[in-house]
Amino acid sequence: MILSKWNYKTHEYESFESPAKIVMLFQETMNSEVDCANCGKHTTYGICYTSRTIHNHIGLGYPVCESCYEVELES
Repeated sequence: MILSKWNYKTHEYESFESPAKIVMLFQETMNSEVDCANCGKHTTYGICYTSRTIHNHIGLGYPVCESCYEVELES
């Protein structure tokens, strides 16, 4: 799945091929199964974080797992 990833050095979006099979911006239940938009790890939507770098076309962040979110915070 091709998503947009913000590059903090160039201040532009770049194409990013996510390994995730199931990526959703919104779920009706927090128990829904999704994949981390960054690493593809299968997880529960309710324990994901909103990505600071991987966004849709209007800038909404996709769900990422805790370890990927921590890496984003370091950027």
